[in-house]
Amino acid sequence: MTRFSVPGTAGPLVSLSRGDKTVTIAPACGARIVAFTARGRDILRPASAAGLATGKCYEFAGFPLLPYSGPIFGGGFRFKDEFFPLKRTVPEEPTATHGEGWIRPWTIVAQEADRLVLHLDHRPAEGEFPFAWRGEVDFHVDDDGLSIGIALSCRDHRPMPAGIGFHPYFPKSPGTVMRFDALGLWPPDSEDAVTLPCGPLLPGLDFTQPRDVSAIVLDRCYEGWGGKVELAHADGRRIAIMGDGALRKLQIYDAWDYPYICIEPVSNANDGFNRQAAGVPGHGVHVLEPGESLQGSLHIRPSPHG
Repeated sequence: MTRFSVPGTAGPLVSLSRGDKTVTIAPACGARIVAFTARGRDILRPASAAGLATGKCYEFAGFPLLPYSGPIFGGGFRFKDEFFPLKRTVPEEPTATHGEGWIRPWTIVAQEADRLVLHLDHRPAEGEFPFAWRGEVDFHVDDDGLSIGIALSCRDHRPMPAGIGFHPYFPKSPGTVMRFDALGLWPPDSEDAVTLPCGPLLPGLDFTQPRDVSAIVLDRCYEGWGGKVELAHADGRRIAIMGDGALRKLQIYDAWDYPYICIEPVSNANDGFNRQAAGVPGHGVHVLEPGESLQGSLHIRPSPHG
């Protein structure tokens, strides 16, 4: 039986503010965002009371993805001719998913009224990611919105595979429209898909032109996105979600009638480590030498109008 090392509560919260924007973060609970508001309105879906009380992972407004994003199938991954077994990270998922960053306590290393910098030092344990790494998440509220810097450094004596990302939840009211540019689409997640490469955009999954996402069901990784997603609500509110640095892929998740949509800038395709081992092009996994780092930033910009 798998024993899960996950937070049992949100722990102490830290609030940052600038002008009419406020962000609340739970450092001890995976560096997760509890809420992000502008002009008193929710820009991200706020954490539930149950999530705050129990630390349940999918009940928050967003969380960092380190040292990889997405699921890893097959009970682990192969790197440099060695197989590394991985146990499930959270009870809600059947495989190792999103690494350890979202389920570990982070340490505050800098704090100001509008900025919070957190560090996490990972040391390998049985069934966990087998390389030592350091993560940094830098939350900064400015006049335009929220910026989140993510850095992953190899603290091991050997090279390690690496990926980063961020997983925010945006409220999705009836009539919500989304638009972004992309060049390709990765296959749906499954253990059998590990050898499949990225394919072309499909007509029903192309958001080059604005499309209503009110009732959409989608869980796919996009290749070569343009670095900006535009989300527009029926009442005139608009949000720009931008990613830079290593965050060159985009995962979109929206299930059935959920009142939110996840727009996740990431660096690697899902099951990227196994795709790398299988020689699939474009997997996005970076190999960090000892002391090297991987960096990227997410910017969430609510429109001042609407």
